[in-house]
Amino acid sequence: MKYLKIPLALFVTAFLMASCGSSTKKEDQSSGTFDLEAYITAAEAIDPDLNEVDQVFSILDMVNAEYYDVLTNDPYNAHSYKTTYPVAAANLGIYITDILYHHYGEENEILYLTLSAAQELAKFIGIESEFGAMTFEGIEGTIMRRDTVTQIFNRLLVDSENYNSQKELVFIHTALLTGSFVEKVYISSNLLKQKMMIEELSKEDISDIKELLVIYLNQLNPSTAVLYDAYVQQKDQLEGIVILSTFEKLKELSEELKNVKTSLIAAEVADIASNESLNATFELISTLRTTLVAAGS
Repeated sequence: MKYLKIPLALFVTAFLMASCGSSTKKEDQSSGTFDLEAYITAAEAIDPDLNEVDQVFSILDMVNAEYYDVLTNDPYNAHSYKTTYPVAAANLGIYITDILYHHYGEENEILYLTLSAAQELAKFIGIESEFGAMTFEGIEGTIMRRDTVTQIFNRLLVDSENYNSQKELVFIHTALLTGSFVEKVYISSNLLKQKMMIEELSKEDISDIKELLVIYLNQLNPSTAVLYDAYVQQKDQLEGIVILSTFEKLKELSEELKNVKTSLIAAEVADIASNESLNATFELISTLRTTLVAAGS
């Protein structure tokens, strides 16, 4: 079981298929070899495409991620998001990512509740398609089922783009992508922070940190710029679900970190953990996420 529950306050003080990444590490460790460069290369291969969710399982498997329930949004909040289409769409995106994380953590009860919450929002928006008929039994269990989950969610993203383009509601697709993106980087950043808090780091811990850092930086750039540009064009329709100045600052920092990516990855873990620009992105992501999940209240 990957489940590890900790209080939110402790976590604050301190986003899916590449199972081969973790299995490779075990083989390398047992054979006495350690190729950090190979792990970083594997992390670079994970595609951070905004329009797909496949990378979530890949990220979690690769870095031997723990499951923290405090990182997910409460499914009982779903009814409060049925105020406007953008609010509902953004939180649908968050719930989609949470479902994958719950599946990874083998937390079936909360997974089912989150699935119901997501279906409620998808129905409200009008883009439920085959996702609306998805059942708990259909996503429970095996690795093969993971493929089914990601295919359905990827199809939902495509359907939302087609639906909204036809009805001149493109901003809904932007909101959906934003929710999914913010939750993915929120989970990634918190997993990264938590791993950097380990007092005695093993070689595997260091490889996990370096891989998560690569993945996180790749998630930020260019996705932040793409979403920011979309928000500038659609700001009237999307007003209230994202603080544009916060998004703008995140875009600037993601570009800054891209320029020092190689040296940052090569740095000691203590230097990574104390990097001011990196920590500033963590805070901005947390602010954006809080804005989205509190939008209906």
